[in-house]
Amino acid sequence: MATRVVKERSYQRLLVLLPPHRTVASGGNRPQLSSASVVAYLAIDAAGKTERGDGPIPLLPKAGQIDLVFDCADVFSAEIDAPKISAAKLQQALPNLLEDRLLTEPADCHFAIGTRDVNAKVPVAVIHRALLTRALDVMAESGMRPRAAYADIYTVPAPSDQTLNVRVDRGRGVARVGPHEGFAFELDVGVPSALSLAIRQRGIKRVRAFGREANKLVAMSDALDAPVEVVKSDIDPSAGRDAVSLLQGSFSVAGALPGMPRITPQSLRTPAIWLAIAAVTWIVGMNAYWFKLEREQSAIHQSMQTAFRSAFPNLDPDPGLAVEQARRELRSLRARAGLTSSSDFSALNAQAAQLLSAAPIGIISSVDYRDGSLRLKFKPGSADPALQNLLRVQAGPLGLNIQFEGDGSARLEAAGS
Repeated sequence: MATRVVKERSYQRLLVLLPPHRTVASGGNRPQLSSASVVAYLAIDAAGKTERGDGPIPLLPKAGQIDLVFDCADVFSAEIDAPKISAAKLQQALPNLLEDRLLTEPADCHFAIGTRDVNAKVPVAVIHRALLTRALDVMAESGMRPRAAYADIYTVPAPSDQTLNVRVDRGRGVARVGPHEGFAFELDVGVPSALSLAIRQRGIKRVRAFGREANKLVAMSDALDAPVEVVKSDIDPSAGRDAVSLLQGSFSVAGALPGMPRITPQSLRTPAIWLAIAAVTWIVGMNAYWFKLEREQSAIHQSMQTAFRSAFPNLDPDPGLAVEQARRELRSLRARAGLTSSSDFSALNAQAAQLLSAAPIGIISSVDYRDGSLRLKFKPGSADPALQNLLRVQAGPLGLNIQFEGDGSARLEAAGS
C-alpha cells in the first residue's frame, strides 16, 4: 500500500481510524500497533472540508483536536437499563451488569458511560484495556494526545425515517442501527448478510452510504431490497457529538493541558535515566566534598597541634583539652612576666565591684575565686529575677560573662575566657 505524503498544514479536527485489532495482533490479546503502523485518517478544516489519507502516526497532520476511532468490532456499545445511582457507583457496577454480554473477562476491560436519556437508558461502551492503553501509548510516543476515543459507528448518523446510514471503506463497512448500536460487515464476500438482515428486520426503505467505496453498495441495491444513496462525504462530522468517549476514569483527559503528552512508562524512561545520572553525580560529588572537608579538618587540627607545640614545647597536647591547656599556660606566662590578665583575681574583683555598684549594698555574702572566675553568693532573697536581668545587661559592656546557678549564686568570668 502506498503511503500518502501528508502536507504540512494544521486542521481543526483529526480522526485517526485505527485498523481492527485482529489485523494488527500477532496472537492472543496482545496488540501490536506501533508508531510505524500505517493508519487511515480524516482531517477536517475550519470550513468543514474533509481530507482523507493514510500514513504512519508520527506523520499525521497537526490538528487542534484528535479523535481515536476504533473499529466497532473492538468496542462493545449499547444502551442498557441501569439503576438510578451516581456515575461513580454505576461505573463500579458495570462489570457485573454486562458480564453475560462480553466475550472477554470484565477485569480485562475498560468501561465508559454516556449521558442517561429520558427513558432511563444508559449508553455504555466497553473496550479491552490493553488495546486502549497501547493505542494511547503509540499516540503519546508521537507527541499526540487524543481528546476523545470512540467506536466508528459514530462516524455516521443514527437511523431515522426508515433510513439506515453506513460507511464503507477498504472493503469493510460499518452500519449504525441505533443511537449507540452498530455492526461491521465485509464487502469482499458478496452481499453482506448482516446488512441485509438488518434492513429486513428494521423495515429499512433507504440506505445512505458514506465513504470512498460507497459505490460498491449501489450495485447491491437489488439484493439488499433497498435503494442505496451515495453521500459525497467520508463521514458526518456532527454524528460523533453523542458518542460515548472511552477516555474516562484512569484514561480521562479532563483538566489536562492541550498538547501535553500522556504519561506512560515509555515517556518516563528518559527522565528516569537522567534522574538516576543526577543522583549518582550528586552522591559522587557529596562524597568528594566530604573527603575534601575531612582533609581540611585534618590539616587545621595538625596546624593547631604544631602551633601548640611551638608555643609550649614541654607539653604534650591533649586533643580534648588543648584549648584549656593553652589558656592556663598563657595565664602562667602573663603572671611570670608581671602582666595582668582579664581573668586574674584583681582584675575580676575590680570589674565585679563596678558591676555591683548599681546593686543594693550588702547583698553579697561571700566571694570565691577559682580557675579564673569569681563565684558570688548572694544573701537569701536578695538576687531576685529583676536584679539578675539587670546584672546580665550590664555585664556585657564591662567585658564580663555572668551565669546564675540554681542555688542563687552567680559565676563571673572575663568574656572569651
